[in-house]
Amino acid sequence: MNQSMNNLISKAKVALNHAFGQAKETIFSITGTSSATVKQIADFVMNHPDTRVVKKQYIGVPLTFYELEQGQMNYYLETNSAKILQLDVHSNNHTVISYRSYRDQASLNNPVRFPDLHGTQS
Repeated sequence: MNQSMNNLISKAKVALNHAFGQAKETIFSITGTSSATVKQIADFVMNHPDTRVVKKQYIGVPLTFYELEQGQMNYYLETNSAKILQLDVHSNNHTVISYRSYRDQASLNNPVRFPDLHGTQS
């Protein structure tokens, strides 16, 4: 049983490292550096020619929803005018970035950091 659990944990670490690695590569292609802010990623999604855009109004509030798929990277962005309400980035079915304006406002312009799971003990 213990060996099975260790194998499962090991596979999860490999999958997460792969997801984070892809995210780092994508961020490098967006910014030319190994990190990016939520704002930079949102700008990338909003301005990408393959992004699907849906505009709606809820109780008179204009909202815009953006979705972009690039290889194994999936981006979802919600805005109210210029304000970023939500940004999610997924790679290989793993959440890489999850930004919510109601809880993460201070981190909007902070660089996104990715954990290195290679050295993590089981």
